[in-house]
Amino acid sequence: MLDMIPLTVDDLINAVFWAVVIVIVIRLMGWMLRSLIARTRYINFDPARLEEVRKRCSRLFPIENLQFDGTTFKRGTIIRIITRQQAAIEGEFLGTNMNNMLCLVTNQSVIAQELTAIETIQVIAHRAGG
Repeated sequence: MLDMIPLTVDDLINAVFWAVVIVIVIRLMGWMLRSLIARTRYINFDPARLEEVRKRCSRLFPIENLQFDGTTFKRGTIIRIITRQQAAIEGEFLGTNMNNMLCLVTNQSVIAQELTAIETIQVIAHRAGG
């Protein structure tokens, strides 16, 4: 059966090489896309449920203080984070967890952000009494 196909050994090696290259490129593109998508999660909620959302996030992100580039950020502080993709996100810092995730709440969204994807954190306002 293979005698009927006029392919040389070089043709077969070349085909195998390009097949491997194409598979690697496709997998690399998929990995890059997944890593970009997985870094930030937005969850929208009804603003009337803000206190319920704060309590739930405080349970899911129990660590109240965050050390980042030598600065400590406390739960309740209004911060702006700049991600490595240069996206700016502002909100109230609600805590971190053991998975190196940070939780922010805005007026209508809860945002979970991987700490490794954050370039800078800036304080906008400190919480009252804190």
